[in-house]
Amino acid sequence: MDIPTSVRRATTIWGIAVAAGVIESILAVIQAAGEGSLGPSIWAGVAVRLGVYLLATALIINLWRGARWARLALTLLLSVIGLASLVAPGAIAMASGQTIVEAFGGNGTLGWAFLAVRLTHIAAVVSASMLMFTRTANRYFTGTRDTSARATPAMIVTVKDR
Repeated sequence: MDIPTSVRRATTIWGIAVAAGVIESILAVIQAAGEGSLGPSIWAGVAVRLGVYLLATALIINLWRGARWARLALTLLLSVIGLASLVAPGAIAMASGQTIVEAFGGNGTLGWAFLAVRLTHIAAVVSASMLMFTRTANRYFTGTRDTSARATPAMIVTVKDR
């Protein structure tokens, strides 16, 4: 079965989400270095994020290949838990009076860059998650095809002739 457009787009957009996460990590290291606070806790955070990005990449590759378990894992780990970790802290900060830049970008000189990358990251996760569950994606992951929608007059004539 050919890979449907929705799944191709989902894998591409998941790749964008991972790239946004990598960029966020790079910005965090740059900011910490600029503030003179580049200690072990920063590197531990980078190591954890690297593990998450490698796992996400493996799941994306398996999603492309049609593995239902990869779609489920991406949904649970990144669409639910990951998205909550991206949105909840910022939403709580905004509820307590911070601006969107402070809440999602921080107070440093890279606040606007963090905000832009974080919003891109959130939009990519939401978009990819939705694309994984379109009708064509569902057929791809279950291995079924709806041939009735694609029946041509020539196919119908062939069936009648038998």
